[in-house]
Amino acid sequence: MGHEISRRSLFRAASGVTVAAALGTSLSACAGGTGAGTTNDKLTMIWWGSDQRHAAYKKALATFQKDNPKIKIQETYSGYDGYFDKFNTNVAGGSAPDLMQMDTALVAQYARKGVLAPLDAYVGKTLDLTGFSKTLLAAGTVDGKLYGVPSGIGVNQLTVNRSGLEKLGLKLPDREWTWTDLKKVSQDVYKKSGGKIHGVDDGGGSTLQCFEIFAREKGQTFFSEDGKKLGFTADTLQEWWEYWAEMRKTNASPPPAITSAAHNDLTKNAVVIGKALFTFDSGVYGAGGSVTDAQLDFLPTPQGDWSGAREGNFVNGGVLLSATKASKKVPDSVKIMSFFAQNETAIKTMQLFRGIPPTEKARNLIASGLSETDKLNMANADYISQRVSKATNALPAPVPPPQGADRIWDLLFQSNLAIAFGKATIKAQLGKFFDQAAGILAE
Repeated sequence: MGHEISRRSLFRAASGVTVAAALGTSLSACAGGTGAGTTNDKLTMIWWGSDQRHAAYKKALATFQKDNPKIKIQETYSGYDGYFDKFNTNVAGGSAPDLMQMDTALVAQYARKGVLAPLDAYVGKTLDLTGFSKTLLAAGTVDGKLYGVPSGIGVNQLTVNRSGLEKLGLKLPDREWTWTDLKKVSQDVYKKSGGKIHGVDDGGGSTLQCFEIFAREKGQTFFSEDGKKLGFTADTLQEWWEYWAEMRKTNASPPPAITSAAHNDLTKNAVVIGKALFTFDSGVYGAGGSVTDAQLDFLPTPQGDWSGAREGNFVNGGVLLSATKASKKVPDSVKIMSFFAQNETAIKTMQLFRGIPPTEKARNLIASGLSETDKLNMANADYISQRVSKATNALPAPVPPPQGADRIWDLLFQSNLAIAFGKATIKAQLGKFFDQAAGILAE
């Protein structure tokens, strides 16, 4: 059994971000339409996901309808591709669904266009969010109002081929490790394997899984709060690229050909093909299971080991459940949200198919039925969540990404690749990166 970590969905959400922006005018115009999503007076609910997630949702909703016979639900589900395209078309045509699974990367855009219903008036009444932390609820909060209920804990982490590490006589690093520790163990992997295996895949262009954390450890964000400019300095990015240049030079990370081949193709990820033991790509173990047969384990993104380093990790809300503002059935949609948040049957049915459950109660309920790898994954997410909540020097969770974010993420990846292939120096590429990023955000 596998699950899905939402932060990774930001890359998949790129098309949704673009489409949402392109249809901004029509979304605003139709946000106040009538009778959203009504099919024979049924409450319409949509979501995306794997076959396993679909089956779990359907089973849980059957239980809800048995206990709430007056609420009839029309279910529609699909893969992620095209999900928001269809949603935008329905909104523009005045036939939006009543209840939907929402992406944390897009909730701000839809909330600000008036597409989603604020939920604050229901909290503590028909919407029971007992056990949800303020940090977690921030994932569905826009301009101080709640527009989506988080399904689980999403964290950034490294996936580790633990069995491969043990075969080389090396131990899994401590969770409180640093970037220096990552460099050392990665170099040890290369030496112990006789030059056959690198330590970690090249993270120099991996925006969401590691550079964002590194920048936050410097007290900087990826985007400014208003989304109109980058939130980090050229010095920070230069230090980052210099770190990874050293990692490649010492064979702690694989050559650029391997990095390039693995871009958007998990089957060619360095850990999956046996060329590295650590990867920043959480998708190696995600919805539907693992892409590799190796025994996996998980670690937080490394901490800064310089004076004044801040807690860079953060927690986001998995996917969200949101109600559309035009719907006449918002109160019923809220009952369903509350059901998924607190009902024991629903929690056990959904397990990890919408992310690691958002409350301690829910995590305890499903713990005994998990696979060994799921238990390790949940334990690491729980560890990160607790560490972040106790940190006194952590920045707030990142703001929702602005229009053009997907192009800037890809620009970072391609820039690092150009440096790795020797097509550009770090200093020359820095100038190009900041100039192009500024142009994208100004559009």
